[in-house]
Amino acid sequence: MEYKWVGKPVSRIDAPDKVIGRTKYMTDLELPGMLWGKIVRASVPYAKIVNLDTGAAEKYPGVVAVVTHQDVPGSNGFGIAVSDQPVFCSDRVRYEGDAVAGVIAETRQIAEEAAARIKIDYEPLPGIFDPRQAFRDGAPQIHEKGNIFLQTHVQAGDVDVAFKEADLIVERDYHTPVQFPVYLELEGGVAEYREDFLTIWCGSQYPTQDQRQLSQILNIPMEKIRVISNPVGGAFGGKDDLTIQPQLAVMAVKVGRPVKLVNTREESNRTSWKRHPMFITMKTAVKSDGTLLANKINLILDTGAYAGLGGAVLTNIIGHSCGAYRFPNLEAIGYCVYTNNCPNSAMRGFGIPQITFAMETQIDVVAEKLGLDPLEIRLKNGFATGDKGPFDNTLSMAMGTIPTVLKAGKTDLWKRRAEIKRQATRPWKRRGIGIATSIKGAGLGRGLPDYSAAVIRLNETGSYSVGVGCPDLGQGNQTAFAQIAAESLQCHIDDIDIITGDSMETPDSGITAASRTIYAAGNAILLAAAQLQQEIKSFASKRLNVAENEVCWDGDKVFCQSRMIPRADLAAMANDEGLILMSRSYFDMPVADRGVDGLVGLPHILFGATTQIALVEVDINTGYVDVLETICIPDAGKVINLKGLEGQAEGGSVMGMSFALMEDGRVRDGHVFTDNYDTYIIPTAVDCPEIIVDPVEVLEESGPFGAKGIAESLCTTVTPAVTNAIYDAIGVRISSLPATPEKIYRQLRQMTEVDAVHDTNEY
Repeated sequence: MEYKWVGKPVSRIDAPDKVIGRTKYMTDLELPGMLWGKIVRASVPYAKIVNLDTGAAEKYPGVVAVVTHQDVPGSNGFGIAVSDQPVFCSDRVRYEGDAVAGVIAETRQIAEEAAARIKIDYEPLPGIFDPRQAFRDGAPQIHEKGNIFLQTHVQAGDVDVAFKEADLIVERDYHTPVQFPVYLELEGGVAEYREDFLTIWCGSQYPTQDQRQLSQILNIPMEKIRVISNPVGGAFGGKDDLTIQPQLAVMAVKVGRPVKLVNTREESNRTSWKRHPMFITMKTAVKSDGTLLANKINLILDTGAYAGLGGAVLTNIIGHSCGAYRFPNLEAIGYCVYTNNCPNSAMRGFGIPQITFAMETQIDVVAEKLGLDPLEIRLKNGFATGDKGPFDNTLSMAMGTIPTVLKAGKTDLWKRRAEIKRQATRPWKRRGIGIATSIKGAGLGRGLPDYSAAVIRLNETGSYSVGVGCPDLGQGNQTAFAQIAAESLQCHIDDIDIITGDSMETPDSGITAASRTIYAAGNAILLAAAQLQQEIKSFASKRLNVAENEVCWDGDKVFCQSRMIPRADLAAMANDEGLILMSRSYFDMPVADRGVDGLVGLPHILFGATTQIALVEVDINTGYVDVLETICIPDAGKVINLKGLEGQAEGGSVMGMSFALMEDGRVRDGHVFTDNYDTYIIPTAVDCPEIIVDPVEVLEESGPFGAKGIAESLCTTVTPAVTNAIYDAIGVRISSLPATPEKIYRQLRQMTEVDAVHDTNEY
């Protein structure tokens, strides 16, 4: 079907203001009479607070107030899943970034100078810095309930029988490191408490959830709190939960004046929510023809000092532990444990990049040992619509796994891979081509509240205001929302004004995460548009003195026989009568036909799929890897905006490539040593390969115009595609990320032991 706006390369509606610098992010804001805040952080990983002396800071010229745990009006704890992180620590600190006090001063410089004068005496405590130590007898107990935040054990089928029947068993260990979100906009914002009402401007992925938590912390009703979080200068999951909002809110309430608080980059890298480091053991059973029989997984996740969304990440990994493939038998044992390292939580992919790295490496190892084509084994076992998932759940919604793999096989890079590999630029360089496939559930999964909402109003000028709570994190969902609204309202896209990320101006539309907003919020917009058109026809029927079913609507006007009223005139008439023509709709995400006992969020029913091919060139003298080209083949259902999809795919590809090769967060004895970008290496434009984005469209009938979510899946496959390509080039199998030149060089010098090499000391 041909659409006017959907599927078209519409330019981003927020682009002009961002390009010329007119856009004001939350950390750009200045208010009259504004003060500056500064958080005093622990700097030690685990200790009792023996004495806290704020006297010198309080007397420092220009200081308005100092806040501690005693100034928290309500609950001194926050956390989107479990409120186990103090706003300000009272008796002990559990990681080096814990907030102990806060200074509020006339200028940022004064706040920083005064903060340095706060004296804290600690009694050091023995900590846990390797998650594997959390299980040991006599291990220090980081929280009263112990070090294991969540333990899972899921079984389907009979893995023991399957392993006995297998022709090949592959068992390997994998390790993935901490990865920083590296968003451009630091955690920060402004808060103002006036006349018992708090307004907070701070980048966030879920304003309504922020309201709920701040209400508990401040002990004031939610309706007395307004959270404005749009625009957001990047998040990648790192702003799912509260960041500096609790401390900022307490400061504003304390002084009754606007307060601004912005982390430094070093503070951000020490305290931001990060991707979980993991230890993964995977054992895979297969028949000689490549039929996958069973998968057995053991996982240990380091969630750091506080839970964050560690439990949900572990559950999500269990749900995706078989990757994009049919495994009739599964056993998955997982532990999410506390340590005294920096807190880890949601990050783009929600655990799937880590498990996909392991699964796609396993698939390549299996293919090699059986002498099978790595693409063919993926086609043989890949999920298709109607298949049974790993928990005997029916994959009833559109699955694009097989179409993405088929399209990969038709690319020039794959068909000519033998020839292309011989075209290395130097004699000491070797080329390799790798492939990987993954799926990623869209939405929160069965058992979790997952809904969206939209409100649409016909303005007096004849334009529309569309309110959706989900903030735009930079991925461009505002533009996609405008396209969906314009298509469904049959109007020009310039007639659509999108409002997002304001708890007062928009409904609770759920979180901007889990690749859910296009599907969930898009469907809510469709429902609201249909309701509003009915409201318009009902209003017009009374003005035309005809029955409602006689009124027609073409988007620009209502008409009945020879009489008509243009949309703008209709809007003016309603305004003159003091009426507002508007609609509000709610949409509940569909859920799988069966769940998993004891676990919420499993399984998913809606999935995005991606297959990626990577061409690398490895310098055998140094171990340096250059990614020359990647082909990203996603299935997002109907592509709402190709430019937006390309941008997401390019960003996801670079992020996944960087996870494979560069980003090496070093956390030792609880201290983050890579706290800026001179030590924590991220890619620049020079490092970016040629990225070809070539989507398939497997339409999901229940989605808005056939669309479904894809954002996270775009960063999950390139990591193993790159590491598989490294093996194809030089025979070095990477099992511990990142694949730094040092690791590759060392393994090249130990080629005879490559299958036994496993770096467990790189943690």
